[in-house]
Amino acid sequence: MRDVFLQIDTYAEPTPLAAIDQAVRFAKLLDCSLTGLAVHIDIHVPDNWLAERLLHVQKLAAVEEAKSLEAAQTLLKYMTATATTEGVRCEETIVRANVHRVGDAIANLARTRDLALVPLGNRLDAQRLVAEDVLFGSGRPMLAFHPEGAPLPSGKLGRVAIAWDRSRCAARAVSDALPLLKQAGDVRIVTVVGEKASAKSGLAIDLVRHLKCFGIVTEIDEVDGRGRSIGASLDAYVDKYAPQLMVMGGYGTSKLKEFVLGGATEHVLNRLRVATLLSH
Repeated sequence: MRDVFLQIDTYAEPTPLAAIDQAVRFAKLLDCSLTGLAVHIDIHVPDNWLAERLLHVQKLAAVEEAKSLEAAQTLLKYMTATATTEGVRCEETIVRANVHRVGDAIANLARTRDLALVPLGNRLDAQRLVAEDVLFGSGRPMLAFHPEGAPLPSGKLGRVAIAWDRSRCAARAVSDALPLLKQAGDVRIVTVVGEKASAKSGLAIDLVRHLKCFGIVTEIDEVDGRGRSIGASLDAYVDKYAPQLMVMGGYGTSKLKEFVLGGATEHVLNRLRVATLLSH
């Protein structure tokens, strides 16, 4: 991976400095260039003379837009200073987008990057929607992380876990993650057996063979998924083996015009426990 970008949130809650620090150190680990991408929001206010006269809505919107631009400039300046100190190549980019279409703008720019780093906040944070847009709209892998609860690896990449169910999305994730898997000190493949009809013992054997072709030695961990959700099974695995990074496919489908996430994908985006590379 040579070309990575960090999505920097500017509204309503700007990206914490700790997330920028971790992204810079992660780029140093990969020896890649890092682009900080910040969105200067555009708040479209419908014409309403009464609201304008009573509340001065246009002025309020302009104030919030100015806050967004100031946050973008401040955070990018901080990223550049941190990258210079760490010896990481970096670039700054600010794009303008409607406040309700930030995810679309990020996904569009992610299409010409090797990897998108997307910091998540709490479950109600708008970053969750940005992550979905990048995952399903960019055609590129996304690495979701939380600077406190699920930090990015730094220094040296230790244990990486691959959540494997032999699906198309999982295969795509493994392929996208190969540069990281080659650097990892320990690669483990976890399969949740019994969670669904296709999840049977021995499911990961051929993946072991495939990764060995790249010089990647792996171990298989089979987890009994009967009687509990896929999310609970993955959480238990993370607690036991403490990987620095998880690799998995991101699944979602459109039903009745509502985008419905797969169980594991929804669980990860809602309750991120470890930095996770997802591909669709």
